[in-house]
Amino acid sequence: MLSKSATLTVVIGLAAFLPTISSALTTKRSILGTIHQPQLQTRPIAPTDNITGLPLLVKKIGLKFGRGKQLREEVVHKYFHGVDTQNIPQIVDCFHPDGAIIRDVCSLANRDVPYDQVGKSVSAEFLGERCREFLAAHPDCRVKFHHGPTCGRGLNNNWVYAHWYEEGTFSGNSQGIEPDGSPLTVQGQTRFLVGNDLKIKEIVITRTFSRWEEALLEKNKGSKQ
Repeated sequence: MLSKSATLTVVIGLAAFLPTISSALTTKRSILGTIHQPQLQTRPIAPTDNITGLPLLVKKIGLKFGRGKQLREEVVHKYFHGVDTQNIPQIVDCFHPDGAIIRDVCSLANRDVPYDQVGKSVSAEFLGERCREFLAAHPDCRVKFHHGPTCGRGLNNNWVYAHWYEEGTFSGNSQGIEPDGSPLTVQGQTRFLVGNDLKIKEIVITRTFSRWEEALLEKNKGSKQ
């Protein structure tokens, strides 16, 4: 066991080393031609190009020393990058192990549901599977940003906002729905609540819908009748 003084020395040493890590990461991004501010990106940042891959202790120190907002933004970038590259395990890893609350306020199934009843808690695996079904219908889907992930202002504001859009084609069979070749032109604004464990705990979505999603809703309605 380390003594209290030894532990304090280690923590101070890591804190002093943090600017060096930050500088190295900035250099890496400059070499790759990446803009330093995640919110200015028009495409998702890969996890290897952000700092969410650092050891947990270093990330926690980063949260304490003012890097929390950037870390949270990069978690959301990791999520969108997972969608863009169809990496389902990466998508699942972005969410809290106990699941997350999702509020799809524009969902076609929620048209007559009051806002306070829209939210539901689902598992990370469920969210990953929903993404898999969507991507199966749109195998060439690409994610882009009108405004990249941006953490809200204020000391305790842990919400990250993003205005995104997706391009592609309804060219794949998913959930038994035959593709019609129509273009994928959906967009939305989503806010993500990212905890201090750097996992997404809640999502609030305002968005448009693809032809496949509309067809899936009609199919599900028919099966219930």
